[in-house]
Amino acid sequence: MQYIMKPEEYNSGDYLPLNYYPWPNLVNPHIEQMGKDMDTWIDNDYTFLTEIQKIRYKKMRLHACTACMWPHLTYDQVIPCNRFMLQYVVLDDQIEHSSPQEIEHLRMRCTAILRGEQPTPQENALYRHMALLRDEFKAFMPGIWMERFIDYFYITIRYGIELEHPYKVANRPPSLALFKVLREYNVLMLPYLTFGEIESGLILPEHIIEHPVVKRMITLLVRIIAWQNDIHSLPKELAKGTEIFNLVLVLQQEYQLSLEDASAEALRIHNEDLAELLALHKEYREFGEYQAHVDQFLYYSGIGIQGVNTFYLQETERYKHGGTGFAWPDAASKNSLI
Repeated sequence: MQYIMKPEEYNSGDYLPLNYYPWPNLVNPHIEQMGKDMDTWIDNDYTFLTEIQKIRYKKMRLHACTACMWPHLTYDQVIPCNRFMLQYVVLDDQIEHSSPQEIEHLRMRCTAILRGEQPTPQENALYRHMALLRDEFKAFMPGIWMERFIDYFYITIRYGIELEHPYKVANRPPSLALFKVLREYNVLMLPYLTFGEIESGLILPEHIIEHPVVKRMITLLVRIIAWQNDIHSLPKELAKGTEIFNLVLVLQQEYQLSLEDASAEALRIHNEDLAELLALHKEYREFGEYQAHVDQFLYYSGIGIQGVNTFYLQETERYKHGGTGFAWPDAASKNSLI
């Protein structure tokens, strides 16, 4: 008789254990102060959250994700990165039941604020903190970097969150082929990749960003983090019962696989993308004077991949079995969100 894994027996560390990746596993020395900062923002600024949601966001230790992903940032550099970590995670979590019109408004308003508009006194912390981190980034980053950060923020909402909405409403996953395209955007990682350029101090010029090899490497970086997230977040999503944007669940649906077989296949896809990323970087060395920029971009992005894996395994309660560590959207607070 064939053994069938039960959902409560699933352990993401069996697939992606600590130090799985070929990059250093480090932590920012300012992690303790970063935690104090984030708890203060949650308590004093994120007033639209319920008390239960506030407690759960604190237990998620999202500042530790920032600290593990970008260990070389100075304290002044890490403040807006940490601020954005909380802002973007809360945004993504709490608009789960928002309408397409509400999500579009949030996208347009946040983008306008990033481009220079000021939030109104009536707008909540999602908008006010966007203005704060904009000014903090502009104090030490050039305009070309800021434009890329804004563009990546815009497209992850426009082609990530917004395009997944019809599937969530219908409670029907897309095909695996389409899912792989959409997941690159709705994992929301593109803006975070630019933080590696802060660490290195080497800003990729536009003609390098648009190079097909670099574009492919960026796609692979984002997909690796997406598959990593799907493997580690599965215990929470199995509890919800209505989650459809997870590689393991899509594989189960498309190929009628068991949980164990689908998890193994998800890891195979993850490893295939990781191998392609490393192979491309090793083989293509034709960036001339910008080769060091590309090397450093991949190095610091790799530390980010290693760091977020450590965060999942050691730092957070966000993805606990049964969904007990997640700050589920609350209907009572929805009206004050957008």
